[in-house]
Amino acid sequence: MRKLTVVVVAAMILLAGCSGGGGGTASPTEEGTDAPATGTSTEGTPAGDLIEGTPMEPTTDDDSSSEPTPLSAASSDDSLAEATEIDGTWYNGTEQTRGVTRNDTSNNRELVKYTDESGTTSAMYTTEDYVAVRNGTTGDVEYGGPDSFIGSGLRFGAGFTAIAPLFYVGVVEWEQSGTTTVDGEQAVVYESSSLNETTLSNNQNLDLGFEQSEVQSVDGEIVIRSDGRIDSVTIEIEAAGGTYGGETSIEYDDITVPQPDWVDESEAP
Repeated sequence: MRKLTVVVVAAMILLAGCSGGGGGTASPTEEGTDAPATGTSTEGTPAGDLIEGTPMEPTTDDDSSSEPTPLSAASSDDSLAEATEIDGTWYNGTEQTRGVTRNDTSNNRELVKYTDESGTTSAMYTTEDYVAVRNGTTGDVEYGGPDSFIGSGLRFGAGFTAIAPLFYVGVVEWEQSGTTTVDGEQAVVYESSSLNETTLSNNQNLDLGFEQSEVQSVDGEIVIRSDGRIDSVTIEIEAAGGTYGGETSIEYDDITVPQPDWVDESEAP
């Protein structure tokens, strides 16, 4: 069950500097519809510009190096290919949204959650037999077959939000600050306290939602495993309009997704 991973990989390819992309708005839909809802538009954000075909170009990080760097890790389609859980919060000025995806590959189950800027959480539970989508506002649950399109917007919105902080990796300057241990293996820690002026000057059409002159502080940390996979990333860019960036944590070990208590299998097709 890698439906959401396909979205993630496509986004990472765009971050790597490939051309192309889809539409400019990607947001959760009302359950059972295909029309995008408000509150998660990608227009006017680094991710939005990337999807519109204005990718950031690698500048300071040497992707040819054998040692993973923040930019090479974030732009590699291998980095998230084996992820079983991605939990990310996107800071977009004065708003915060959160996306979580959990893949139980052994039991062929998936749980996706999206929390909008008001704090309302909608969820989607998928098995090989049916799909269940819970509307966080009304509490109503809709069911469909495994090939139905219900919750497709919710899935994309949650997946997009979960990885949105990674789109800021190329916007800031990184320096290796040390090492740590992740799952018993050594991982490299990079930190940031400033913008990457070269990247920004080479991508003047990149709409960050703030002007460089408005930036008050930059604080970032990314942990990269020895095999190049990202363990976590936090980027906080304080500007006049609020905080931009976000935080994402990623798991790669097998996980178990239990049936949510709001699911009633007797109602499933």
